[in-house]
Amino acid sequence: MNTRELTVHHWREAFIFWFIWLAVATHLPQATPSNNPVFESPDKLLHFVCFGMLAFLFSQTRWVTSPYTCWAIVALWAIVDEATQHVLPINRVFSFADLVAGELGIAAFMLWFGALSQEPTRHIRETVNEILSARKNWFWIGFIAFGVGLVVLAALWFSFKAFTGEQYTPLAFFVSFLVASACVLWFIVLKGALMQEVRRITKNMVLPLSLTIVFATMAGTFISYTTFDPWVATMAILVIGSRIAWNRAT
Repeated sequence: MNTRELTVHHWREAFIFWFIWLAVATHLPQATPSNNPVFESPDKLLHFVCFGMLAFLFSQTRWVTSPYTCWAIVALWAIVDEATQHVLPINRVFSFADLVAGELGIAAFMLWFGALSQEPTRHIRETVNEILSARKNWFWIGFIAFGVGLVVLAALWFSFKAFTGEQYTPLAFFVSFLVASACVLWFIVLKGALMQEVRRITKNMVLPLSLTIVFATMAGTFISYTTFDPWVATMAILVIGSRIAWNRAT
């Protein structure tokens, strides 16, 4: 197999692993909810991130070349996944809020499909393909993503608990996901010697990204007065806004 074929093969392996892990995780028996849980799961954010990643991984497998068809397939699976939780005797019920969070994550992450397809990003695309054609780099990416994410999540969770008496789990997960994502991107940049391209792009992204952060913060604050999860809304705006900023910079 050539470099491109190896990369696609590894994308498929990553998708299959993530699909199985997510399907199992969402269908494990759930304990009876407690009024004072030891750990408050960032449930809606998890749905947003996990199903969003599932959609993006699937789009890179090349089993389906149309991004709209990829979106439709994963969006349908999210409905099936939520519905089967209600049918099976695992103490879970169909949650419309969980489904909305998952569908929003799918839509947001799918917007990044083709982000490296334009001519100005050809060198970055070729370098990334070269990096991802090596299986050992996938293990490094997984180790960095889960290792950094878990350490940051645990550190923030225990800090909030110690100093405020509250868990603030959604905030801890929100920050840990952003930090882990940044570390993965930094690994790819260093591995591919892409500093020159990254400096040029990030310089052009500063203003639109700053506006995105301000808007996401304002929107999250406003939505906190509604029944919708403000952290999901904030994350969605950041993901979508970052894609818009990327388009303007490239």
